[in-house]
Amino acid sequence: MAQGMLVDFSSEVRKNAIRPFSWVVRGLCRKQDTKGAKSLLLEMIEKGPPPGNAVFNSVINCLSKSGNLEDAKEILKLMESRGLKPDVYSYSVIMSGYAKGGSMQEACKLLLEAKKSHQKLCPVTFHTLIRGYCKLGEFNEALKLLTEMKDYGVEANVDEYNKLIQTLCLRALDWKTSEKLLEEMQGKGLYLPGITRGLIRAVKELEVGTRSCDI
Repeated sequence: MAQGMLVDFSSEVRKNAIRPFSWVVRGLCRKQDTKGAKSLLLEMIEKGPPPGNAVFNSVINCLSKSGNLEDAKEILKLMESRGLKPDVYSYSVIMSGYAKGGSMQEACKLLLEAKKSHQKLCPVTFHTLIRGYCKLGEFNEALKLLTEMKDYGVEANVDEYNKLIQTLCLRALDWKTSEKLLEEMQGKGLYLPGITRGLIRAVKELEVGTRSCDI
């Protein structure tokens, strides 16, 4: 019904009706009507009112969550072609979609694009990619990203460390790197949950016990 009411707007009124059009776009996105949201966005571009960052972000987020990542990238490029600068959020939601699907190469391509446009990235951007690498067991890449965060003015939080340490212990049995990360955390005043601390000790004891048996 809301979408149907937009048709009644005259050309003159429509030019300044960004709020009602934005509400309808967000409503379509909440319903996961990707086709309808994208169609209304394109209609706004053609007939007005001109969509801003918020409308583009709503559609990009909707497309990404539904798995239409190529469409989301097209909307991102369309956004740029209209002189709008995608914010970190715009890139992050698409990266998240690729990372969840294990397509880390595509996710990292978007990270490079984001770096060119923004001197400072948000923690969520790196958090998503670190989890993606951990899921694939690519620990070295995850560790590189943890270090790289500092170069972009982003401090790793407990979640990043906790996830990486758990993965290193459970999948690589690497307690040595885990202990180094724990020391790094302590230097920053961050506290690792007791369960994960116990996991480091358990893996360390397991290796020591195995060596003793071999001797």
